[in-house]
Amino acid sequence: MTQKTKTMEVPVAIADRVQALIDGYEAKAKFDAELREKVNNFLAMDGLSCEMAVYSLPQKELLDTLRYVYELSGTNSKFVKSIITLHRDNPKKVLSDAQRASAKSMLFNLINDPSVVSAMKEQG
Repeated sequence: MTQKTKTMEVPVAIADRVQALIDGYEAKAKFDAELREKVNNFLAMDGLSCEMAVYSLPQKELLDTLRYVYELSGTNSKFVKSIITLHRDNPKKVLSDAQRASAKSMLFNLINDPSVVSAMKEQG
C-alpha cells in the first residue's frame, strides 16, 4: 500500500516567516542549553573556583549568564533588570567598573541561591 502525501501551497512570505521562527526557536534552545551547561559547571565547582570563574567572565558571557540565572531564580531585582535592559538596548556599551563588579557579585550570589540549584536539578 502506498501513501500519498498532500502538500499545501503556502505563499513564500509566510513560509519564510515560519522558517525564521523555527530557526529562532532552535537558536534559542541551543543558546539556553549552552548556558545551562555553563551554570551546571559553576555549580559543580567549589566556592572559590566558582567565584574565580564568574569574575573572569567577559562582559557578554557575564550578562547572558546573569540573565539566564536571574530568570531561573525568580527573584525580582531592579539592578539586574536595569543592567539586562541596558545590555539589550545597547549590547556594545561597556559596563562601568562598578556595574561589572555588581553584576559579577549578583551572578555569583544567584548561582548559589537554593532556587537556582533546585531549578537546575529539575531541568536535568
